[in-house]
Amino acid sequence: MSAERRLAPRGVLAILSDRLQTACRALTGLLLVFIVCSNAAEVVLRTAFATSLSWIFEINLLCATWIYFIGVCQVYYKKGDIAVDVVARFLPAGGRLAWSWGVDLVSVGVFAVIGWYGIQLVQLQWPFKTPGVGLPSASYSAPVVIGAAIMILHVCAQRLREVARG
Repeated sequence: MSAERRLAPRGVLAILSDRLQTACRALTGLLLVFIVCSNAAEVVLRTAFATSLSWIFEINLLCATWIYFIGVCQVYYKKGDIAVDVVARFLPAGGRLAWSWGVDLVSVGVFAVIGWYGIQLVQLQWPFKTPGVGLPSASYSAPVVIGAAIMILHVCAQRLREVARG
């Protein structure tokens, strides 16, 4: 098999990871702008017109949930998550490599379990609607599933990048 064929999946996974990172950044940015603008509108309406937007709390909570669970994907993409490297410091180079592989495998396993149970929760919540706006209640759990899948992809892409570097 040629070197180009062996590198192709790594390239595809890395490109997908990069594009998902860009999409996550855009989505969380837009949601944050929406929250700020809608809260500003709410303040103006309450202060100047003694009225309120009935949907504001529910939609802001939904947006904040999406920002949190999609935002954590951005942190993970940059390897900006909290790392406990006390054990790795005392290991030789080969041991550190094995340790990092182990951490990644455990991470993928944890994200897979979270994603699996998140899917179960989305299915359970789907028939129910939110009280204010009437959105599917699963809208609040969906970013957990999406985030778990994206983080699995990021971990795999990062690991393949490191393997490609040697």
